Amino acid sequence: MKNFWIICLFLLLLTACKHYHNITAHYNAYFLAKEKMLEAEKRIFSSRKDNYNRILYVIPLLDTNMLKGMKADFDDCIKKAAYAIERHEISNWTDDSYLLVGKARFYNREFSDAITTFKYINGTSQDKIMQEKALIELMRTYIEINQWNDADVVKNYLRKIEVSPKNLEQYYLVQAHLYRLRKDYERTAKSLELAIPEMKKGEKKARILFLQGQLYQKLKNDKKAFENYAKVLKNKPPYELELQANLAMLLTGDSAKVFSAKTQRKLEKMVKDFKNQEFLDEIYYDLAMLELKRNDLRKAVDLLKKSAQAKGSGGQKPYTFLRLAEIHFDKLRDYETAKLYYDSTMALLPKDEEGYEKIAKRYEVLDEFIKYLRIVQLEDSLQRMAKMSENELDSYLEASISRQVKAEKELQKAREKAQKQAEAEKELLGKGTLQEEKSRQNSEWYFDNPTQVEAGKREFRQKWGNRPLADNWRILSRISNEVDENAPKEATTAREQAILEQEQIREEVNNRKRAIKSQIPRTAEELQKSLKRWENASLNLAKLYHFQLDEFADAEKTYWSIPQRIPNSEIEAEVYYLLYLLYNQQKNTAKAQEMRNLIYQKYPNSVYAKLIENPNYLAESQAQNEAAQKEYAEIYQNLYEQRKYPETIKALEELQKKYPENSIPDKIEALKIIANARIHKKQEKLAEDLETFFRKYPDSKMIQYFKKLGEARETR
Repeated sequence: MKNFWIICLFLLLLTACKHYHNITAHYNAYFLAKEKMLEAEKRIFSSRKDNYNRILYVIPLLDTNMLKGMKADFDDCIKKAAYAIERHEISNWTDDSYLLVGKARFYNREFSDAITTFKYINGTSQDKIMQEKALIELMRTYIEINQWNDADVVKNYLRKIEVSPKNLEQYYLVQAHLYRLRKDYERTAKSLELAIPEMKKGEKKARILFLQGQLYQKLKNDKKAFENYAKVLKNKPPYELELQANLAMLLTGDSAKVFSAKTQRKLEKMVKDFKNQEFLDEIYYDLAMLELKRNDLRKAVDLLKKSAQAKGSGGQKPYTFLRLAEIHFDKLRDYETAKLYYDSTMALLPKDEEGYEKIAKRYEVLDEFIKYLRIVQLEDSLQRMAKMSENELDSYLEASISRQVKAEKELQKAREKAQKQAEAEKELLGKGTLQEEKSRQNSEWYFDNPTQVEAGKREFRQKWGNRPLADNWRILSRISNEVDENAPKEATTAREQAILEQEQIREEVNNRKRAIKSQIPRTAEELQKSLKRWENASLNLAKLYHFQLDEFADAEKTYWSIPQRIPNSEIEAEVYYLLYLLYNQQKNTAKAQEMRNLIYQKYPNSVYAKLIENPNYLAESQAQNEAAQKEYAEIYQNLYEQRKYPETIKALEELQKKYPENSIPDKIEALKIIANARIHKKQEKLAEDLETFFRKYPDSKMIQYFKKLGEARETR
């Protein structure tokens, strides 16, 4: 009986002790560590920089520089959680404390220690919910360090054990994060469909709903995209997210499908709303997208230019420049302007942007592309002008150059006007705020408004000229037309200025006409040279379209332009072979076969016919050429230089039989002729052999050698 009461007393003390440790751990060290972690994670989330032009990340990417600045906070969190573990090891909050330690190590980028901690919790905890939490954090850690196979193993294990309802939200979000990073948008959307019902109402849910809308838009499901964007507004989003959701709804709703004026009016109303001044670049961009859907390129370009010049956070600019570059390249075929916009795009576009490699490739080849395009366009124009009569040519040049020069003048004026306006606005901002200036402009008293006074002075000078400050100036001006000699004089009147501009335009037009006429091919020889320049540039242009830009339609058109303009040209076989490769890439078997037959029919012995039969022909041929050159050098050194002339001739003949398609047939033939001359010493035979050689190899470098040899003999 006595033992019974001792055991009861022991159990009572143990229970009281456990209760003490639970309360002390929970409401002291663990509580403080947890609050520190919640505060840090809230700060990380609120400082995120979401780019709404791209599909958002499920979990915002971590800013390593920011995390470095927060290291002291996470170290403090570890210290407090470790205190709860060490001092209250038997409490129910030990596993929770270990989880905080693991998360703090994760944010400190101490990934190896974090992984060890999460694995320890999973291996030692008796609480299924805590095991799942540790595994979810472990999966996120593997994702962060790009160990995606390990992340998959953890994900599949959690799916197999059926995650508890309490952990479903975080599990599905981390799983969706993994799929998003892999750009598996369909699975990302499915994971978020499961996560969203588990989430509480608020900013985080609003952000995930917006992301879900983006995913459905990417998957061409505008109806579901619109539904998710609409749900964003019901979850108390911050203003920027609310605006983005509204913009997205306008472009995915029923009205957007028919490009209605209603959608446009709503966007235009947003432009006028003072709250949207920081987002004007994005609103103008969306207005431009509506005009693009209507195929109104002029309005789209104008709106995109407004987007580029408007205020904004900076994230929109590269996408505006990119769209302008693509329109000028693909639609307007204005490649030089496209190049300028690509310059701006590449300076600002994130390197992890989807499709960045293709954009960068187009940008890199654009200089070379423009060079060849200019040659093609110039030679094409010159050849067309060569067929015109003198009167037709003068009329054509007069009209086209005048338009060009006038357009350049107008552009110059617009730039000067914009520069003056910018300087004026800068001056006004230096005097006071824009609002203050507007207030001054609206003032009833004229002379309180310096802008209006200055405008009045300009108007007076234009009408009356510069006059001295004097009473009765109208009467004085009648008595004497003289004005103050010290006063600044207007350079010219508006009419004189217009006449001067016309003279300048006329002079520029005449200069350009003379320059162009001097380049027009007038003789058959000049025309042939022009065609050759056009042909080479066209081939290079087509290759850029084909191999660098993957613009197959333009490549095909440019390839075909060569044989159509120059039948049986020197490069025709190469063009047909490149078309054969192009059609094979497009899996157009019928057209590829047509090119194959054409090459076999017209150029059966060409290298291109051999390449079709054996794609490795060039590599094998190069190997044979290297072997032939090596053996030729050995024959020259070991036989010819040792004056073994019959053996030299025999070895050279065997070399020709062994490598019938070698790249040095002229050198082999030349050495045979020289060795034969050394043996027989007959001048008639040598002259006959040399004449045959010259006819057979007219471009051989050995001809110069033989000529110098002959000259040396004559001087002896």
